[in-house]
Amino acid sequence: MELIVATHNLGKLEEMRRGLRDADPTVRLRPVTDFLSSLPDAPAENGSTYLENALIKAAFYADLLGRPVIADDGGLELTAFPNLLGLHTSRFFKGESDRAKNQEILSLFENTAASRKAHLHACLVYYRSSEDFLTAEGTLTGEIVPEKGEMGYGFDRIFWLPTEKKTLAQLPQSQRDGYSPRVQALLALIEQLRGEEHV
Repeated sequence: MELIVATHNLGKLEEMRRGLRDADPTVRLRPVTDFLSSLPDAPAENGSTYLENALIKAAFYADLLGRPVIADDGGLELTAFPNLLGLHTSRFFKGESDRAKNQEILSLFENTAASRKAHLHACLVYYRSSEDFLTAEGTLTGEIVPEKGEMGYGFDRIFWLPTEKKTLAQLPQSQRDGYSPRVQALLALIEQLRGEEHV
């Protein structure tokens, strides 16, 4: 099975590929850049939910390629600041490094006893047409802490897992990928596709 992923983020793509190696090594993921000589301007993700944004992106690239496409949307949700990030996570930060983004989040908690509880959320869509698509979601709950660890990317250094007593960035790669909401959603999506093969 070959699936096209609407991303040019190599970190995201490699995370998804690693998540599949043990679970379903027969699935091959390819980025849209493999099929386009130049990357067009991405569509405005102005939906009111993660699902709507993933659908906007998936429909855009599926129509462009004339083939089914997987797209995702997701974000970091802070319990203490429910309207700050979430759906707007990728647009909240403008061209900053991962470390700068993390420091900006940590600054929100300076001189406050606000809850540090946080959620990483991912929504994936496998899009064939506006009447024919599959969806899956994944969520990981943790806490925001000062940076620890050197692995991973994004918010991994500040996302603490109480059950592990470590941040995502302190976990071995295979273990970290297992916690990934994006990988969880991808595996659920592929399970749906496999189910269709046997209908």
